[in-house]
Amino acid sequence: MSSAPRKSVNTGARSELENRALLSARALVDRMRALYRELERQTGAPITQHRALACIGAEPGITASTLAEQLGMQRPAVSHVLKNLTARGWIERRRSSDDQRSVRIFVTAEGQKLLSATAGSAVGTLQRAVLSLDTAKLAQLAIGLETLIGFLPDVHPGVVRDRKRGARHR
Repeated sequence: MSSAPRKSVNTGARSELENRALLSARALVDRMRALYRELERQTGAPITQHRALACIGAEPGITASTLAEQLGMQRPAVSHVLKNLTARGWIERRRSSDDQRSVRIFVTAEGQKLLSATAGSAVGTLQRAVLSLDTAKLAQLAIGLETLIGFLPDVHPGVVRDRKRGARHR
């Protein structure tokens, strides 16, 4: 008896599923990129700033730590985004009356005007699509995406990995 792995009888069906999954993943990435580019074109600001502004608008008085957690970003990166949002006049930072060490973040009238003008565009589009899924489909999506992401290499800006030696270069 051969020790080679047996090929599945359904290789054609598997190939079809792989193709569907790849096409769908590419379509999702392409559609979101197009939406983000259009939003950036309209406002002249990167999508990261819009995502942060939308989170702040949804939770007035949010702290930078909570915002970083919600955005899946490191604190230094969020500090940079907040600095840019403040410079644009879209947010303001206020010291908490309860704890002077704590800073709360709020959307300004100008930031609210931008949120209203861009409502329904890229920011929130993916969230609304996810919210429309029933619980079973949502669980399938979450598990599938988490699994797929686990197979993708980590990307660290400015770091290039030498595949042959596993070395990292900046």
